[in-house]
Parts: sequence; C-alpha cells; structure tokens
Amino acid sequence: MDTSLYTACENPSALFSTPPESLLHQIYREFTSDINRLKRAYSVRDAQASLPNSCPSPSHILFGQEYDEVNRTLVGLLALRWIHRGEYEGFIGEAPSETRLSRESFDWIRDLYALVITYAESPGDALYTLLTLIITNDLGKDPELACEYRSITGTDISDSNHDAILLKAYEAGLIPSLDRLPGPYKQAALSGLKLASKFNLGQLAQAENAPVCFSALLEFQEETWTGSDGGDEGVMRAFNLRFMEQLLDIAGAGGHMDWTCAAKLNEAVFDSYRGVYEACYGVFEGRMSCEEAYDVVLRRRAAFLMRRGVDLDFDLSINQTSGNTRAFMRLLCMGNVTTADVAELYESTWEDLDPRIKEELEQALNVLGTRGKPAIQPTYMPAFLSGIKNRKELDSALRFLHRVVTAPVIATETESGDLDPSVVVIERSVLGILKEFVEPGLFHEDPIVLDAVGTPKGVVALRQ
Repeated sequence: MDTSLYTACENPSALFSTPPESLLHQIYREFTSDINRLKRAYSVRDAQASLPNSCPSPSHILFGQEYDEVNRTLVGLLALRWIHRGEYEGFIGEAPSETRLSRESFDWIRDLYALVITYAESPGDALYTLLTLIITNDLGKDPELACEYRSITGTDISDSNHDAILLKAYEAGLIPSLDRLPGPYKQAALSGLKLASKFNLGQLAQAENAPVCFSALLEFQEETWTGSDGGDEGVMRAFNLRFMEQLLDIAGAGGHMDWTCAAKLNEAVFDSYRGVYEACYGVFEGRMSCEEAYDVVLRRRAAFLMRRGVDLDFDLSINQTSGNTRAFMRLLCMGNVTTADVAELYESTWEDLDPRIKEELEQALNVLGTRGKPAIQPTYMPAFLSGIKNRKELDSALRFLHRVVTAPVIATETESGDLDPSVVVIERSVLGILKEFVEPGLFHEDPIVLDAVGTPKGVVALRQ
C-alpha cells in the first residue's frame, strides 16, 4: 500500500498535529467515495436542537452545507485526535459537571487506544485500519448501497440492519477501502464487521438486543482464533479494534447537532460500555454464560444509578436477576436513564401499566432467544425513548413497545416463509415510526397516535 494517509499513519503524533481542517481534507482525499456515500445516509435528530455557531461543522468545511452522517462520522474522527493528544477539555466541551465524562474514564479510553495503536506490532497499520473503520462504519445507512448490491446479486437486503448491509456490500466488492487494509489488520477488521452484523456492542450497552447475541461473540472468538492471524492475540486484536471503533462511533453520535466535542460519550454512556467490555471478556474467558454476561450490563446500570442517589431495591450481588427486575432494568438501559427523577418516572409508569400488558412485556423482555422461541429486538427503541418528555408519552411508548416485542412472528419476517427453528433473534426496527411520528412532533402533540400504528416488519437477525 502506498497512500499519503497510510504513510502519515506511521507517525501518529505528526498526523494528529495537523490542524483539524487540514486533517479533514486529508481524510476526505483518502476516502472520497465513502464520505460522499454518507451524504445520503439516514440519521435521527432532535428537531428542536440548536446548532453551534462558534465554528463550522466538518461537513460545512468539506461541502459548504450540513450532512448529518458526515458530521457524526467526522466528529468521531476528531474525537480520536483529542484522545491521541490527551485533550480532555476538548473532548468533553461544555458538558455539565454532573454528566460529563470523568478524567479517569477518558484515561481508560486513552489506555485502550494505546493498546490498539501505540503498542501494536505495526502502529501505522493499526491506525490506518482504525481510521478506515471510523469512515466506513455507517455506510450501510446509505440506501444506494443496498440498491447497488441488489443490482449485482439480485438479492434485496434493504430491510437488514446497516451493519449487515455493510458486510454484504463488502463481500460483493462495493467497499474498496476495506480491501486496502494491510496484513493481519484486514482480517481483524473483517472479523469485527462480521461480529457487528450479528452482535452490535452499542445495542448491548443499551440492552436493546437479547442475551443470545453473546453466542455470536463465541462464534467470533472461534473463527478469529483459528484464522491465519488468530490465536488469543488475534482475537484480542480484532475485539479491541472493534470496541475502540464503537467508542469513537458513540463519541461522534451527536456530531450532527454539536460538532464541537464528543457530547454523547458522557459518563453514564461510558459506564455502560465498560460493562459491555467486562461482560464480553467474561464470555471470552469462559467465566460467564450468555445470560450472566447480559446481567452484568444491567446490574452495572443499576449500580451507576445507585451511586447517583437513585433508590433501587436491587441486590447487586445475586447471580440470577428476577424477571421483573431484568425487564425494568432493560427499560432503564434503553431509555438511558441516569437521574432520580427520570428513574422515578419510569418506575411509576411501569408499575401502573395495564397488568396484562406489563406481564406480557416483562415476559418478552426476558426471552433469551432460543431455537423455536426467538427474541424480538426492538431496534431504535433507545432513540425513541431518549426523546420522552412526560408520563403520557412514556406510557404510550411502553404500550407500543409491548406490541413490537409480543406480536407473533409472521411468515414475511423470515426468508423461508415459515419460522426456521434455527432463528433465535428477529429484529423489528422502529426507525420508520421515529421518522414519521416523532421527528415531526406528531407523537409529542398526541402520544396516543401510536395506538393506531402497526407492528414494524421484522427480519432475521441471528441464527444458531
């Protein structure tokens, strides 16, 4: 490989000494077609958010106008620059002291970065790979990518999640930048991409997916360990690279609304990701079952809330969490609940739900995902819940969630026309509902509008 960016990656300190605007242009020259794809990618935004006027956005620097997913992706890139340079103040921006990422947590991220890049056998290869993963991570959100795949293969993958679309597109030769990756890092990146198509670490941090998804982690471990650059070192290289990329993804997640800092990666969100990291290593090392690892994530959120003064009647030392507790904690994770007042809103609304709806929702949120009894994954439900403003909205959202996760699996949700016993997770995305009812404000004006909304069509997310 011989590109100017690849050469620059051999000296990370010099690369990240480049002024931000110059760095953005250098990245665009290297990944022109990829970043142009991001102009078409969908995003979810708060319609009432005010945009910063202190400096131009990355998208405005490159194109003279705003493209949400370009900004989200490139703020993740700038977050990497802040991490490398140790610029804690730049990373947190003007975040309130009660929510901002702690210095200790920032240092943990820097230590992981050092593990992935600085102490790698080939730091330049590792950094170039990480930059490539940052830029390509959300290409599956470009609707044209699924169209191009269909024109080549005749197969429609447009209903799949964006990670699965990206993997299929790469396999069809539609993502040349991933083919340019060097040596063992190419295999590590592709192993991580395969993992993401079945097991999204960000979704686990929000308790959006089901415990059975950890089985994809075991599959990833086995396949990576036996690969040409495998063994324990290969597994850790691939996983830590994927995890670092996911942290940068969440660091840039609010970049379309605030591009001045890594606003979304606050202390509560980071603490959830620490729980994910701990749980994944527990599975890798054989110390935890899938269910035990999942409960680590839930109990970590409970512990975080208790440290913040939230009164939760949970015994965090027990190994088996009750069904009601697990369901309620999943809701707190999906809603990114971090304060006492919001926790109390969730608790009172949960307790006052119609008894039948509450019982059925509790059962559905406790489904592990097994052959013959797949779990339903309500994709984008965390984005939905994050915009809830009052009890009436939350009650409507929980009743809608109940329909999403309890509606019977129908033939059109599986490729074969009937429920293949190997299916263990069905994904039902509420993105369309967000776009149609929440972003325009219709839901906030009249929350019961959701009562007339049908259940989103599902797709197979995981087989076993």
